[in-house]
Order: sequence, then C-alpha cells, then structure tokens
Amino acid sequence: CMELLSARHLLWLSATVLFVIGCVNMRRLPETSGWHSAFRTSLFVLVLVNEVSWFAYRHFAADLPLARNLPLHLCDLSIFVMFAALATRRRLFAELSYYAGVVGALLAVCLPAISETGPIRPIAEIRYFLTHIALVGVGFYLSFGCNYHPPVRAVVRSYLAIHIYALAITPLNLYLGTNYFFTLSAPKEIAFALEYPHWLFLVVVSSIFLTMFGLMHLPFAWRRRSARCR
Repeated sequence: CMELLSARHLLWLSATVLFVIGCVNMRRLPETSGWHSAFRTSLFVLVLVNEVSWFAYRHFAADLPLARNLPLHLCDLSIFVMFAALATRRRLFAELSYYAGVVGALLAVCLPAISETGPIRPIAEIRYFLTHIALVGVGFYLSFGCNYHPPVRAVVRSYLAIHIYALAITPLNLYLGTNYFFTLSAPKEIAFALEYPHWLFLVVVSSIFLTMFGLMHLPFAWRRRSARCR
C-alpha cells in the first residue's frame, strides 16, 4: 500500500491541485474557443483508453473474474457521468460530476486504495491517479471552468443519488460476494478503517459527502447572494 503523505503521495496530491487550478482557469477562455473542445476531447480519450486498457489487463492478463472487474464503484460511475457531461454538456451531468464525482475521486486520491503488487504496481498507480485526478479536475472544469453555478437543489440531488446507488448495489454485492462502493466493508488498503464497525465507516463517509457538498456549494451561494445585494 502507498504510505499516506509519503513523497510519492504528495507528488500526486500536488498534481491534483495543479490540474484543478488549470481546469478552473479555463473560464478565462471563451466557451466557443477551440481550446475547450480540445480539452474535453483529450480528457475523454485519455480516460477512456486508460480505463479500457486496465479492464482488459485485469480480465485477460491478471485473470480476474468478471464479477470482480465490473465498473460498479462510485468512481467508475463517475467516469460514465464524466463522459456524458463532456459529450453532451448537460447540466445534470455537470452537477453530478462536480459534487459526487469530485468528492468520491478526491477521497480516492487522499486515501489511495491500490492493491496491485510486483512489476505492474507502477502502472497500476499511474492508471489509478490519472483517472481520479481527471475526475476531480473535470468537476471543477464543468462548473467553474465553464462558468456554470449549480443551484442548491443540485446538492440534494447528488447526495440522494449516491445513497440510492449504495442501496441498489448492496444486494448485488451480497449475491456476487463483491464489495462495490465499499458498502459491505471498508477498503482493505485503508487498514485503520477496518478497526471500527462498518456502520461507523458508512456514517462517517456519508457525513463527509454531505459536508463536502455543502462546502463546495458555498462559492455559488455567496455569488448569488452578492448578485442580489447589488
């Protein structure tokens, strides 16, 4: 497992911050600019190739059973939402990418759960962080970078969406013996979380999501309040 706040981990965290800054500053360019189109296309292709290649490796080379290789974790769903947002630019997808996508991916970047060992480990680490950093950045791009300010109901929609998904995926986990979205146990790579009852882990994670959603909405609430006061 990667040691938290090790030099390598700090490097990936720094890359995340820099990418987010770049995504936010895309707002300085006209939305009709070719740079926006090139950025969306490049990000779409990069993550698609990254994830399809990794799925193929795990299924064919690592001989991982299909049931354990399905794209059903929260960040997997966030990837599909990201693709839909980049392709259609619909506001619902942008909201889900900003709130649920950013928080889920940011937790993954801060608490990396990379189980691979041996020669494939460096590749697994690069694949893991490329995708999750892209998910964090694209949420900020689709909101701040595209000058879209989600309404407060977007917080409620996003919070409900992740809980509905958690409830829906749990029976499948029980049936397949899997742990998608970690609804049955905490990630084994985060050893300290396994020392506590799983219900407490779920409550803490749910609280983190709600708190983060609220904090992430503050810039938009302040902007609207300032606009009304003018």
